[in-house]
Amino acid sequence: MSGDNPRALKITEGIAYFIALDDQPLSAVENIGFRHLLGILEPRYEIPSRHHITTAMLPKVFHDVKKQVSGLLRDVSAVSFTTDIWSSSVCPMSLLSLTVQWIDDNFSLRHATLQAKPFRGSHTSKAIADAFDGMLQTWCIPKTSVHVVLRDNARNMIKGMNDAGLPSLPCAAHTLQLVVHEGLLSQRSVADALAIGRKIVGHFKHSPLAYSCLEDIQLEIGQPAKRLQQDVQTRWNSTFYMIQSLIEQKRALGVFVSEHELPDNLTAHQWALLEKVVTVLGPFEELTRKVSSSEAMAADEIPAVTVLQRFLSRETDDDHGIKTMKGTLAAAVRRRFSDVEEQPLYSIATLLDPR
Repeated sequence: MSGDNPRALKITEGIAYFIALDDQPLSAVENIGFRHLLGILEPRYEIPSRHHITTAMLPKVFHDVKKQVSGLLRDVSAVSFTTDIWSSSVCPMSLLSLTVQWIDDNFSLRHATLQAKPFRGSHTSKAIADAFDGMLQTWCIPKTSVHVVLRDNARNMIKGMNDAGLPSLPCAAHTLQLVVHEGLLSQRSVADALAIGRKIVGHFKHSPLAYSCLEDIQLEIGQPAKRLQQDVQTRWNSTFYMIQSLIEQKRALGVFVSEHELPDNLTAHQWALLEKVVTVLGPFEELTRKVSSSEAMAADEIPAVTVLQRFLSRETDDDHGIKTMKGTLAAAVRRRFSDVEEQPLYSIATLLDPR
């Protein structure tokens, strides 16, 4: 079957879409299993090279998708954006992402990722503003149509949006990260308990033998075999999940300590502190999940933050040991969200994660 055969062209196009839509590596066309499958489905088809997919087919896919998205945006009078600078754990380059959101004629929320632009050099406000100008020009979107840009709280990003002459708002999830980080560090006893918890989790993460013993104990006492969850500094809710996993395995860990050694151990007081921390951080975790949803709206955040403030201002008998943390959280919520809530832009800006 020749390469210009209509069926061959259709299959080649399908392969390109398969790679693009499913995040497959370009080397997929060289994989033995993939080539074997296509040989069964169409023995006459000659599979194109990786170079052909890269230089000819993927640009065509991009052109087709861009044409369709541009058509959807052509008559839209106002759009919102989500942007962020991020890097992959497997790739050294930084990327500036751009996601667009708008309301269509049926009053339905629509969104599309327009670009993930390589962002080399220093991440200055001017470089960010210039890159944003270039992306808007690429998509023929006038600045007068930009309702708001959702970005993180970094100073260079804030100034970059100002330099570009674009209205912007901070990401709620990132703001919550900063709030909780302040609260967890404000009370020494809580910070110490968390540090010990990380040591315990790290011990099992780096010792297959220790985890195997813990797994045996879990099964012996009738608990499901579950790994303790390690937290990540840039995701506050991962600390919440780590504490939860420790509390769930408290009994199994107690048995483990009676038979084996750990680098450190939590006291009864520290266990009680962590249980109180989980209770206080529960509403933060729920709000983080809500604002990270693809259907989230910034307008939804205002009542949620109000409820959060009332929850933190309510004093209970269980506050003993975490009063400082709870007070710091309440003050941080008021400070970091008060200025944003007063902006009229808040009525419709979306809170979609650009990654």
